[in-house]
Amino acid sequence: NRKTPIPSYYASWAHWLPIMNAYESRKGMYFATPPVQLIYALNTSLKQITSIPLETRFEQHKKASNRIKDALDSLGLNFLPKNREAAANGMTAIYYPEGIQPADLLQKVASHNVVIAGGLHRAIATKYFRVGHMGISATEPERKHLDTVISALTDSLKELGYSGK
Repeated sequence: NRKTPIPSYYASWAHWLPIMNAYESRKGMYFATPPVQLIYALNTSLKQITSIPLETRFEQHKKASNRIKDALDSLGLNFLPKNREAAANGMTAIYYPEGIQPADLLQKVASHNVVIAGGLHRAIATKYFRVGHMGISATEPERKHLDTVISALTDSLKELGYSGK
């Protein structure tokens, strides 16, 4: 029932169904080499994710999220959304402080060997930035990824003249 063409050749069922039907009939057929390394990477990732109960993993991410949010809140920064209970536990969205330009903060943080991202929501994309905190950054605190991000943001904001609360 689709009205528009599939934009990706490899994402089209029209190309994959004959291949799958051929395999079910025990006839070898293919039109592309699968990304074997990505399949192995997915397998490894899923094994890591399920190596502990998911509830434990979710709690680790919530704890990491609260740690980032608490640190940035102490600097007087404002968040999207305003209600923390509605916020994601794998990413924090923060409004740029008044007077801080998006490109300046992104570049300054990058100079501390940390990558943060600009906003995505079209209507306010230039008004906020995003900090990801998931995977090993959240579940392996001994790596000190969160400490590094918090320090880089704190130092970068100070270097750009932000004085906080």
